[in-house]
Amino acid sequence: MFENEFKGKVVLVTGGTTGIGYATVKSFLAAGAKVYFLGKEGEDVSKQLEELKSINPDYEFKHKAITLTDYKAAQELYAEIEEMWGQLDVLVNNAGVDSSVPIHKMKQSQWDYVMDTNIKGTFNMTKYAIKMLKKTKGCIVNTASVAGIYGAGCGCPYPVSKAGVIAFTQSMAWEQAYAGIRVNAVAPGVIDTQLLATVPPFAKKNLAAGIPLRKIGDPQVIADAILFLSSSAASYITGVTLPVDGGYRPANVAG
Repeated sequence: MFENEFKGKVVLVTGGTTGIGYATVKSFLAAGAKVYFLGKEGEDVSKQLEELKSINPDYEFKHKAITLTDYKAAQELYAEIEEMWGQLDVLVNNAGVDSSVPIHKMKQSQWDYVMDTNIKGTFNMTKYAIKMLKKTKGCIVNTASVAGIYGAGCGCPYPVSKAGVIAFTQSMAWEQAYAGIRVNAVAPGVIDTQLLATVPPFAKKNLAAGIPLRKIGDPQVIADAILFLSSSAASYITGVTLPVDGGYRPANVAG
């Protein structure tokens, strides 16, 4: 779909080792980009690295695990990218965590963990990318969520943080437009990622029945949306949060 669209471009993807992030990494590589993707400390990514090499031994990519809220680590990362590839064209702030604990039972540390990763991590990675993105007139795509638009029945910090990502996207688009940097977001609906790994098949079937398109999304549909917003086809689009949700709305019922 995006063959050679990103040839010669450099892309950084946070949360790039599983689900939406990993599908995005593979898609950018297939479209000709050089990709640096980030994961969690202590995470085993040997299978992902082997798979990428098996798909195409000529792919240019690198992986690292860092704490997204660590400003020194972020600065060192961008310095490494500049030294290695000389530029940055696309930043994908995809990393995110969830919590299903009811608010009256939630510990302060649980709230902080979600907010730190989803909001502070996005801020930190964006702040230190701006200098490089100005040079390339690059773009940023943030992963929000339909929960940030409509709320959710449990796990309050997740929708709150994703609403923050949406507001951050809109504000950054306005703030950085003078520099030629576009900033957009995707808002995934119900997607078959690790967040659904513990959901039994019958529950997944019920979830799918409540979506107008009657199916749970694959991570690839979000990756496609991210590549679109990063591509030349979206050159006049900024400040947008694009729902990719099969028509999902909280009031949807199976009919």
